[in-house]
Amino acid sequence: MSLSVVIPLYNKEDYIEEALASLARQTHLPHEVIVVDDASTDGGAARAENGLRCLAQRGVARTELLRLPVNGGPSAARNRGLERAAGTVLAFLDADDRWRDDCCSEILRCMQGHALELLVLGFDAPSHGDYFPDMDALRDEVVPLEGALHRLPRVTASASHLDFFMGRASNVAVRRGAIGEERFAEGRHVNENIDFWYRVAKGIVKSGGAMAPVGLLAEPVIRYRILPDSLSHRRCQDWRQLQIPPSLERFRHSDDADDRRLCRTLGRRWLTFAMESLPDQAQRDAFCGAHGALLAYFDIDLPLLWRAA
Repeated sequence: MSLSVVIPLYNKEDYIEEALASLARQTHLPHEVIVVDDASTDGGAARAENGLRCLAQRGVARTELLRLPVNGGPSAARNRGLERAAGTVLAFLDADDRWRDDCCSEILRCMQGHALELLVLGFDAPSHGDYFPDMDALRDEVVPLEGALHRLPRVTASASHLDFFMGRASNVAVRRGAIGEERFAEGRHVNENIDFWYRVAKGIVKSGGAMAPVGLLAEPVIRYRILPDSLSHRRCQDWRQLQIPPSLERFRHSDDADDRRLCRTLGRRWLTFAMESLPDQAQRDAFCGAHGALLAYFDIDLPLLWRAA
């Protein structure tokens, strides 16, 4: 079993070398590391080149810096990387994050030892007190396997749990064959990760039934950063900039209960973010007016102030 790591890169020159250095420190090196430079305008690509050279010297079998001519966003970069990846297992690493030294070995050990198709990984961001998973909150979603490894018997239902995150900090590893024709929704930057991984998980469940081989490693093997300019922490001045989460459009007419629960969870998060980040009531009113029907379709209540108006 071999592991490919894909890193989408856009203007992260201050962090990319540290991300690659965390791969060089792995107790079990990945087979392949692909950095996809999404037309960066800083020096990140040059630093990535240096980091990849060090990885090759350390013994990584294949390294590549793929330079995209036009900025297409993180989904496009991830798609180009996964299309070139040759390992039996694929994982992504964000350019400003790092892996714990045993992350690669733990991914391969868990997936090979328990014949898993998909593995959700624990992460933490100590500077913000953010971590996943909270096993007290998720105790009804998992079945223990060994140590910190658990099975997720109802992964598509767990995806809508408020304390479950599949895609934040790129915290998923998957057998390459399980991806099939699924791809990240290009041009989207709201919940595009969960949209992709949920679809991959649905395919695994469809193939594996009630005993779908999906696991959760409840240890922080990813150390991730929450930067001030990240989308989830950036205030928005215009409601039209708040893209509809792709799952809400994709599953709008689905009768599947898990699809609808996921859309309800994502829709509530989207609405909460809009109400907290938009600068004034006029902007919030415009958002609710434009998206009220879609939110209502998933039984999501609009703010009382707007409903009263």
